[in-house]
Amino acid sequence: MRMLIHAAVAAGAILLGAYEMTQAAQPYAVNSVIADYCIECHHVPGFISIARNPEIGAPDFQAIADDRKTYTRERLTTFLRRPHFPMPEFILSENDIQKMIAFIEGLRVEPAGRQ
Repeated sequence: MRMLIHAAVAAGAILLGAYEMTQAAQPYAVNSVIADYCIECHHVPGFISIARNPEIGAPDFQAIADDRKTYTRERLTTFLRRPHFPMPEFILSENDIQKMIAFIEGLRVEPAGRQ
């Protein structure tokens, strides 16, 4: 019986570790989308924008995240579903759109005094 309990605890620890690793990896699930579509025009925290063209005037992702009034979840969804000039036309899956929005929302800093 004791051996069975130890085996169950070990299995639980393994599953918990796998779950925590999966959760920790989630913020990075959007990396390939950002690398493929965004860094040419936008500065994205954590990415090197080698080919970025600042003359385009694309806002950086931190500025988008910080401007909560303009860049609501609904507006970000619309922007990503229907690119607008000067954004190039590309089609993202709904899954990729939600990953992008989660990434941007993850950059948001709570205003002072809010927890």
